Amino acid sequence: MAAAGSGSFQYGRLASKRLMMLVALLLVSCCLGHGFGDEDHVEVEGIGSSCMESERRALLAIKSDMYDPGDRFSSWTGKDCCGWRGVACDHTTGHVTKLDLRYHYTYHYTYDLWDLIYNEERIGVSKVNPSLQELKHLKHLDLSMNDFSGAPVPEMIASLVHLEYLNLSKAMFDGLIPPQFGNLSNLHYLDLQAWDYDLLHVDDLDWLPRIPSLKYLDMSSVNLSRATNWFYVINSISTLEVLHLKYADLPYVSSPLPPFNLTAIATLELSGNSNITSAMLRWLSNATSLEYLLLSRCGSPTIESVQIALGALSNLKGLDLSFNSLKGEILELLNNVSSRGLKQLDLSWNHLTGDVPGSLRDLEYLDLSGNSIVTLHILASLGNLTNLQHLDLQNNLISGEIPPTVGNFVQLKYLDLSGNSIVTLHILASLGNLTNLQHLDLQNNLISGEIPLT
Repeated sequence: MAAAGSGSFQYGRLASKRLMMLVALLLVSCCLGHGFGDEDHVEVEGIGSSCMESERRALLAIKSDMYDPGDRFSSWTGKDCCGWRGVACDHTTGHVTKLDLRYHYTYHYTYDLWDLIYNEERIGVSKVNPSLQELKHLKHLDLSMNDFSGAPVPEMIASLVHLEYLNLSKAMFDGLIPPQFGNLSNLHYLDLQAWDYDLLHVDDLDWLPRIPSLKYLDMSSVNLSRATNWFYVINSISTLEVLHLKYADLPYVSSPLPPFNLTAIATLELSGNSNITSAMLRWLSNATSLEYLLLSRCGSPTIESVQIALGALSNLKGLDLSFNSLKGEILELLNNVSSRGLKQLDLSWNHLTGDVPGSLRDLEYLDLSGNSIVTLHILASLGNLTNLQHLDLQNNLISGEIPPTVGNFVQLKYLDLSGNSIVTLHILASLGNLTNLQHLDLQNNLISGEIPLT
């Protein structure tokens, strides 16, 4: 009896173990989405990431309307869409959170209409498939640099309310930027740069303050001429760190201006807008966090108004004042620069004369082309700028011989002295120490003589 009792006990333990294993298998099946109604979830054997089947199908529908030169979507095979190029998923839920379909144009860093019409590598037309709105958990969407051939900006993007990053730049959309984009209240990054001026436009910017944590905004080449309150709207977004409004046809802003509120601004580009007033430049003197200020082609600001702004911008690293018809001495313009960390300076195509302050010792990029500089003595005044890598003095009125101090520019890689009145090839002997020089342009001078051996 004892033996029989022992066997019965062993059988009971074995049955109990089988029951526990069955329960465990059922629990695993539940977690994997088999047998409990979650047939949308697919786990790929041997791979940690997973993919929602409905979202995989949505991605394939999106792909079907995108131009593909042959290898763009080569990785978009199999069940695991989370491993596809340009796609990323939440590791916990498996939902697609990132879709990067930026077209990587290889001929130029950017392209323009001329490239698209005449370049052999012209990209094909794409469409935004409605299945995009099925990716409801997207946080990152990039459709930039594609050719959507004048299609309207897709209003359905406004339904992707979890978006934190949206890039539609230079994607050849046309028409009104939907004010429904104000629903994207989680955005930190918004790039709507148009591929050509006056195709994209807004009726107003009243929707923009509904995105309270916006840090990056680019609406360059978007027609903002109807947004008469643009200045007040932009100023209300205190989180902005980077703002690009190049060639946006910004309306005139009358004084008095509101108190300065862009306390986090680090990069500001207003180039190509003729209504940048002296009052606005004085207002910018409050932007003490500013590192890059780009004000090319902004009409004819006075040296005095620029001086006031520059005197307070102690963190400035890059300054572009090109094509502004500024008149006067370079020293007069820059002596008030409080930032000694300035690395990039573009004063090209103005009416400036004279020398550059030797105190700007961190300068790496200097463009003074197209001014009224008349003597190569300017190179002596630059003798302390030993960090210079790019120096452009083309199309001035420079004559004379290069001074020996040019040999101090040991970091120099780019030197353009074309379109001047330099008359002697002794210039080449003066350049002998520039061992890092990669680009030298002496075209359209009056040079004559023999090339020196040194």
